[in-house]
Amino acid sequence: MENFREKRLERQLKSQQNISIVMAVVLLLAILGIVYLLVRNSRLNNDKEELQREISMLATEVNFLEESNSELQAEILKLNEENDMLRGSAANLELEIQSREAQIARLNRELLKLEDIRAEVAEYESLEEEYEKLQEEKLELTGELDAVKKHLSELKEIEEQYEALVRRVEEATYLRAYNICVHHFRDRWICRPVVMDVARRVDRTTLSFEINENLLVEPGEKNVHLVITGPDGNVISPSAETFTIEETGETSDFTEHTVIQYDNQPVALDFSIEHDTNLESGTYQVQIFLDGAESGTEEFVLE
Repeated sequence: MENFREKRLERQLKSQQNISIVMAVVLLLAILGIVYLLVRNSRLNNDKEELQREISMLATEVNFLEESNSELQAEILKLNEENDMLRGSAANLELEIQSREAQIARLNRELLKLEDIRAEVAEYESLEEEYEKLQEEKLELTGELDAVKKHLSELKEIEEQYEALVRRVEEATYLRAYNICVHHFRDRWICRPVVMDVARRVDRTTLSFEINENLLVEPGEKNVHLVITGPDGNVISPSAETFTIEETGETSDFTEHTVIQYDNQPVALDFSIEHDTNLESGTYQVQIFLDGAESGTEEFVLE
């Protein structure tokens, strides 16, 4: 019985020793793990500081390289400018060399001419007599030149007279409207129309004129356009169509239009314009166009 207890106590002691050993080992391993972690953390901190130092150094190097790059760019620009200046200087030198070569060639030619002049100096005395003769001929030619200038002046006057005559002939080829008469009436149902000069009371305007006799104008049909412009600058009673003014090439409205058969004899024409609206007081202008060319004008005033 006592042996059994002793064995049991021995087993318990062994078990407690084993547990103590295990706990000691575990504690030792924990201590080793903590030491390893502390060492590793210290190494990581050192590595981190080293990396930060390297990053700082790299940033410094980058800044230095950027500054160096800027300086190099500036030097490159400066070298390019100097290169351009050298090219310009080289071109100027080339031009200067060409100029000097041209001057040398010119001087050589002048030297040859000088040698020729030296050879001709011997003949100078014989040329003096010929020079005097040439002077006399020059005087004669000067007199003839004055006569020619006088003839040219006369020819210029003749040309001016001819041009004036041509203009007169051209003007004569146009037809003219003359004896332009304008009358204004107020119509009544029973009584005869009354002549009226008050704008708002005018119901109708009559216009008559004659086209001159002109044998230089080609006979045939002629378009007659009557344009009456009011004080406001607008054509009164305008037609839906337009015509072209020969002088300006512009199109214009017109008040009345007719076609005549012209046979180089005077032609009398009459127009009557009915006014649907009241006219304005002021100055009116009448223009007569024959085939687009202005042939006559007249003005009238309504109160």
